[in-house]
Amino acid sequence: MGKELLLNTLRGKSDAKELPWVPFAGVHAGFLKGYTAKEVLTDSDKLYESLLEVHKLYTPDGMPVVFDLQIEAEILGCELMWAKDNPPSVRTHPFEDEAKDPRSLTLPTPEDGRIPLVLDVMRRLKKAVGDDTALYGLTCGPLTLASHIRGSEFFMDMCEEPEYVEALMDFCADVNIKMAEYYIDAGMDIIAIVDPLVSQVSSSHIEDMLSPAFIKIFDYIRSRGAISSFFVCGNATSQIEEMCKTGPDSISVDENVDLVEAKKITDRYNVVIGGNIPLTTTMLFGNQKDNMKYVVDLIDRITLDKLIISPG
Repeated sequence: MGKELLLNTLRGKSDAKELPWVPFAGVHAGFLKGYTAKEVLTDSDKLYESLLEVHKLYTPDGMPVVFDLQIEAEILGCELMWAKDNPPSVRTHPFEDEAKDPRSLTLPTPEDGRIPLVLDVMRRLKKAVGDDTALYGLTCGPLTLASHIRGSEFFMDMCEEPEYVEALMDFCADVNIKMAEYYIDAGMDIIAIVDPLVSQVSSSHIEDMLSPAFIKIFDYIRSRGAISSFFVCGNATSQIEEMCKTGPDSISVDENVDLVEAKKITDRYNVVIGGNIPLTTTMLFGNQKDNMKYVVDLIDRITLDKLIISPG
């Protein structure tokens, strides 16, 4: 059973005779049924229907329910700009003009924003496919969420106001913990902290002021008996070791990262790594055989324990 294969891999119990497969369909799920990104991210029935199509077409061992890093930001006061083919982007930042006390914001409740929609689909999908497929609950990581709230000034704060950065990161970690709580209660097997901006800051910044927030989140997920994953976008080669030190059960990386070399680092920390079929070349411009060849070539060059095959 695919779910068992994936969970055993994430728990370090895999014999590496088979590799788990986790496609991150995102709003592509809606494309499969002819729905726009906005439709699939605002209509629970359309999202559920699309996810069932993903399950049918791609036979995943694990799959995310929603891939939208703006759900938390929207609740916390950011205005969004919607697009037809992509998740929304953050248009305004509530703390852009003033470094306000992060605790002036209220932690999300299960009734806020689009959380009820997400929880509804999670429960329905768990009932429909949860016996044979591990389900991922994704939440916007504390660094990216902090930048949503503060805007570009956040990066100046990292140089000039490190104590404020730590306070904002701590609040955002509490947001992540609340989202993890709701998603675990809805039946999610794996909670993924998705933080694309990690690749845009130095490893010393992560070590000096950012890592406590991530450690706090992963400790909570572990305390609930769930499995954690740390998703990063872009070329995070120099950040992989610091990511491992925050204590996730797994890391998923982008196509820019040399998976073979990165796995040498994650293996030292007993962290599972996932990746990284290239999206912008092999998947977008290639055919089925190109994608199969990429995976076969990857398997020939890498150790097979603690490994998940996924798109970048």
